[in-house]
Amino acid sequence: MATSFQTDIAPLFAPYQANMMWRFNLADYDTVKANAQMLLGRMTGITGTTMPPPPMDPFNASQIALFEQWVTEGCPP
Repeated sequence: MATSFQTDIAPLFAPYQANMMWRFNLADYDTVKANAQMLLGRMTGITGTTMPPPPMDPFNASQIALFEQWVTEGCPP
């Protein structure tokens, strides 16, 4: 099943947008697309910095898999 930013990724970040102190807008397609690899690294903890930050619960495996699928598919709008 194909993913899209509008229906899959924007809603994934929506609950966290207000509480996350990012320098960019997680609701903006072009910004998320340009930072997709960094975001994936933070979602998985590979970079050492997790997203979302504590005390918020981390993304679960299915949310990470959905984001990873979106990246693999070329970040469709």
